Amino acid sequence: MTTVLAYDLGASSGRLVAQTYNGQTLTTNEIHRFHNKPVYENNHYYWDYDNLIKELKRGLDKVTSPARSLGIDTWGVDFGLLNKNGQLSSKPFSYRDTHSVPYVQQATKQIPAQTLFEQTGNEISAINTLFQLMAIQVQYPQYLTETTDILMTPNLLMHALSGVKLNEFTIASTSQLVNKNKQWDKDIQLTLFDQTLPFAPIEMPHQIVGTIMNHPAIQMALVPGHDTACALSALPIQRPNALFISIGTWGLIGKEIKVPITTLEAFQQRFTNEGTSEGQYRFQKNAMGFWILQKCREEWQQQGLHFTYEQEIQALQQAKSFNTFIDPDDDLFFNPVSMLQAIKQYCIQTNQQVPFTPGEFIRCFIESLALKYAYTIEQIETITNTKITDIYIGGGGTQNTNLCQFIANASNKIVHTGPTEASSIGNGLSQLRALGELHSIEEGRQLVANSFEMKQYEPQRKSEWQEAIDRFQQLLHK
Repeated sequence: MTTVLAYDLGASSGRLVAQTYNGQTLTTNEIHRFHNKPVYENNHYYWDYDNLIKELKRGLDKVTSPARSLGIDTWGVDFGLLNKNGQLSSKPFSYRDTHSVPYVQQATKQIPAQTLFEQTGNEISAINTLFQLMAIQVQYPQYLTETTDILMTPNLLMHALSGVKLNEFTIASTSQLVNKNKQWDKDIQLTLFDQTLPFAPIEMPHQIVGTIMNHPAIQMALVPGHDTACALSALPIQRPNALFISIGTWGLIGKEIKVPITTLEAFQQRFTNEGTSEGQYRFQKNAMGFWILQKCREEWQQQGLHFTYEQEIQALQQAKSFNTFIDPDDDLFFNPVSMLQAIKQYCIQTNQQVPFTPGEFIRCFIESLALKYAYTIEQIETITNTKITDIYIGGGGTQNTNLCQFIANASNKIVHTGPTEASSIGNGLSQLRALGELHSIEEGRQLVANSFEMKQYEPQRKSEWQEAIDRFQQLLHK
């Protein structure tokens, strides 16, 4: 029996999950869960680093059974700046902060956008590490002057627990600063910063790199730092032309490939290439997940309306189908003061009926998300010249059975869901490989198939959904 501990942090919550491998199956036990969201101070959005460290240590204090190792995965692009004393030069900025937006244009004046895409494989997006660092260099140059080590978020947290300074490949690959040789790109840094930046070196996952301070019996494992890379490695994919979707606050839709796709079409359609646990790539679209609904829920709660998941489903089922659509990836929905007002504004601008009841808002969001995912899947088929047969979905979104069925309907493909905690399970599988208990991604995926229940959705109501698809695509093309 081998037990490992997986810290899996998303952009809205974090959890510590103990995973026990008995040689045949894997069982999971959630030890600790906590909220995580950016804090707004001095006109910026930051991550509450001190609280995150407090929660990490609180979770470890709850561990009662012996565990051999610990790994950490998080969302992408964000980072911390450490000074020579190992302390933060600044609170870590959140990608929700818009201070990096002007620097996209500034950077692409010096390096054409398509060239930057070809060098890094990453979609040009203001949230990327590159543009955040450019904003810091101009607005707060003292932070970079003081910095001796730049660590991506999971590796920043890893350092806090173990003192180890490394950056892992999958999380580094979200930065727009890593080249096709899987190294920090010095040419980009010299062009845009007039210097090379003090990034900690990049290492591949599935290795033990240290021990946990104050818990020396627990080893520190370097796992895929990006939660989507973890989730993908835990999906029991068994079809060669399968596509994956990881749904949480964000929705990541893509396909496993061996080398980055950096064609003009991929660039124009805003796809990105990010690392997998095996040192290959995910050709994917970074799309909206449940962020919109999460923000709507917050507003309803402020109004005294509290819905259980079952009540949300009931409200959705009572609302009229295909009444109103939004483009979930429109900039209006990135971080508005009021999400409900943003949806209303979008509907007014597109001459659609404005949702009124919570059920109408929920149905609008769920249907629109499924339709946008189906639209993205068509793009992936075209660019990769493959016909997708099956879709494997992991993450918290698998619990929303309406969304999963709607994705099957909109895409006209078979959808397989599970496991729900795919990111934390992928984190644990990497640790088991570091410990020599597992030896390949295929072995890990088979273990998941043996250990967790999967659900399958067949496409339904094809003609009705085709009409909705046509309307939705007309909306996008406007």
